[in-house]
Formats: sequence, C-alpha cells, structure tokens
Amino acid sequence: MDAPRLTRDDWMRAARLALLRSGVDGVRVEALARDLKVTKGSFYWHFRDLAALKEALVAEWEAESHLLRRAMGDPQAVRDLIALITEQVANSERGESPSDAAIFRWAAIDPAVAERVNRAEAERIELVRQLARTPELGDLVYMAYLGFLLRMRHAPDAEARFATWARFATESWGAKS
Repeated sequence: MDAPRLTRDDWMRAARLALLRSGVDGVRVEALARDLKVTKGSFYWHFRDLAALKEALVAEWEAESHLLRRAMGDPQAVRDLIALITEQVANSERGESPSDAAIFRWAAIDPAVAERVNRAEAERIELVRQLARTPELGDLVYMAYLGFLLRMRHAPDAEARFATWARFATESWGAKS
C-alpha cells in the first residue's frame, strides 16, 4: 500500500500545530514528517528548506489582515468580522489557520519575526479602530481579544466564553445581530 501523497497544505497544517503546541523549536522537518507518518523527502517536494516553511508561516499570518480590510465600509462588517474571528480561533486550534497566540509567542523570541508582527499588528489595530469608530473602543476590543488568546492557552473554559465576549463586542459597536 502506498503512503498518502501530502500537499503543501498538509505540511502547513502540521507546522501550524507544531508552532501552536511546541513553539518555533517544535517546527522541525523530522518531527513534522514523523507526525504525518511520511519520510522527510516528502517535505522537500513542497518547501526548499525549513526556513521556507517558517517564512510561509509568518507570511500566511501577515496576510490575515485582509480579513479586516475586506470588512471596511460594510454595515454588517463588525458582526461578520467577529463571526469570522470566532471561526478562525477554532480553526487555529486544529491547525487549519494561523494562530495569533503562536505567532506572538514566536515574535517574543525572534527579533526578525517581531518586526514583521509589530508592523502587521499596527495595521490591524488601526483597522479595528476605524471599524469601532473610536480609538478607545477599538483598543479595548483588540486588547480584550489578546487577553482571550492568552487565557485560552491556560484555561480550558476560555474558548467557550469567547461567544460571550464576541456578543459584547458586537453590541458595543452597535452592530446588533
């Protein structure tokens, strides 16, 4: 029986999970191949080297700012954005999308990643402020989200409480569902 053919997305999902669970040191070709039950050679069909995979992880996270930009000017933007964030949080726990918590943890120990994350985060904060129509409310909602990310890593009930936070944020913006 032949081993399954893995796609680039399979490797990205495994790398996202490794980054989330073990930090950047857990993102290693050998470990990913073992988790995926394939040889390391499969990795090199999709990535030049480990640095290329790590670059793809950061670039993918940076690109998520498009979710905020897409919401600008839409009357349902806030409700839709919060619903999307709720989905992204669940997806990141399964490795299906980048994890803000994992990227922030990586940025805390890698100055080059920190520079990119800080630049992307500044853009995100500005977009949230514009959506909120006041800098103070935008900052409050963004900081609450960051607090949620931190708590979710240490408190099992936090993810279940995210819906309450999301409803509060939506109502505070006046985008009642």
